[in-house]
Amino acid sequence: MNLIKEVLKKAAKQMGEHVKLEKVLIKTGRLAQEAVDSAESVLGFDYLIEYDNKCFEFYVANPPLIGMTQPTPVKRPLGIASFADYKIDYKSAIKIFHSGDWGSKFTSIVLSKPLTPEVTEPYWYFRSDLGVDVIIGANTGKVHHPA
Repeated sequence: MNLIKEVLKKAAKQMGEHVKLEKVLIKTGRLAQEAVDSAESVLGFDYLIEYDNKCFEFYVANPPLIGMTQPTPVKRPLGIASFADYKIDYKSAIKIFHSGDWGSKFTSIVLSKPLTPEVTEPYWYFRSDLGVDVIIGANTGKVHHPA
């Protein structure tokens, strides 16, 4: 079972007996410091999901840390499409981030899929310590428009 399905299964269990979650809207990393350079410094992720025309947010810690918060209702952001799976995990995305000359650390890491017809995969969004936005395809690994 892939990680996203496992996380959604745990969240659904907390939300109710007959709840089934299949897609994510946004996955935002919580970092150990303001700027980090490794996967080990990503403490966990805040997930934004949609269920029954409502949005819920919850946090899941990355191993070796453990824990998950109860899903709570939040407003749905505009311009974001849901996705059920992706091929490149955050550890691999961080390696791709380090393959370019955009800075040695990142200050944010987010996985989401813009709601536009030409976008066919979710993207990993990094903000480097130099202020450069790096976008990496979460299925292809292709770097898009580093500025």
